Formats: sequence, structure tokens, C-alpha cells
Amino acid sequence: MKRLFRGDLKFSFLKQEGFGLSETILSLMMLSFITTYALYFVTLRQINLYKANLNNAINDEIRRDIEKLKSELWYEHYNAPQGNMSAFYSIGLSSSEPKFYCGDILRTFLRLPSWQNRIWTPGSSDSNYTGQKRNKIFSGQGVRIERKVDSQRPFNMGNDSVIDKSIAEITYIVTTKDNSSQWTSIQLSSEAHSWCPPSYE
Repeated sequence: MKRLFRGDLKFSFLKQEGFGLSETILSLMMLSFITTYALYFVTLRQINLYKANLNNAINDEIRRDIEKLKSELWYEHYNAPQGNMSAFYSIGLSSSEPKFYCGDILRTFLRLPSWQNRIWTPGSSDSNYTGQKRNKIFSGQGVRIERKVDSQRPFNMGNDSVIDKSIAEITYIVTTKDNSSQWTSIQLSSEAHSWCPPSYE
């Protein structure tokens, strides 16, 4: 019985000379469907990889800027030891405006070399520090990084006659071709402010 059934099926298939038009169209539709979804998922993966690499590159730029600011804050007001004199931080205690730099850390930031480079576009120019292309992904689109600095008191406590503004709150804003967003915020302080008295009347 099984042999007879197989023989009839084989005869029917040979008689129809293979697949018909309907089967061919259905096969092509299924192949197109599978190919389309495969291309979609591959494209989606590439987009996600690009965004992840771009985020890492932006984070590297911001980390580099933070390390540079920390180095400049440490060095600013620093006086190296000379002869029998120990190293110390000059904070304006003997200037005509007493404790000028102790009152607000933003006055120290105004002296830093990086203060002028508050907005930069990585990869825009190889001739300056801020425009150098350290990551190839920046060649794909222009990314602008902006640094905003504000000063505040520790834990936002006290007033001008009690606690000085020794904390610098640094906010980084990243602008791409799609949108602009606040990327991250950190707080820094200057080593020189540890030499300041608790108040400056």
C-alpha cells in the first residue's frame, strides 16, 4: 500500500513537471520576507554599535577634559619649594583684595588655561588640542561638547560670611546632529582652597 501511494505521488509530481506558479510565488515571498528581516536586524545592530562607540568616544573626551582640569586646579596657586622655604599655595591672603580666590573657586577657574576652551568639536582641527581627532568615529559626524562651570558652597550650606564657594560644579552638554543633551555633571575643588580659612570677612 505504501509503495502504491509513493508511486502515485511521484507520478503526480512528474506529471505536473515540478512546482507550479503558486508554489514559486510563495517561495519567493518567503525568501524576500526572510531577507528583509535579516537586513533589518543587521542594520539595527550596526546602528546600536555606532551609538555605543560614539558614546564611549564622547566619554573619553570628557574624561580627558576632567583630568586636565584637575591637573590645572592642582597646579594653579602652587608655589614650588625654594631654598629653605617649603611649598605653599598662594591664595591672595596678602594681596590688596584679601582672600580673593578663597571666596569663590570660579575666580580660580578664570585663570586656568582650559577656561578658554569651553566649547570644542573633536576632529575639527589637527592644529589645536581641542580639535584633534583621537577617535575615528568623530569623522562620521560633528559632535560639539560644551563645558559649563558654576560655583557653590559645600552641601549648599551657610552663606558668604560663613562658608566660601569652594566647590566647582561642571556640567557637560553634548550636541549632535540629532539633539542636544546634558551628558554628565561632576564636582571639583582646588587644593588651594584647603589652605583657605573657613570664612573671609
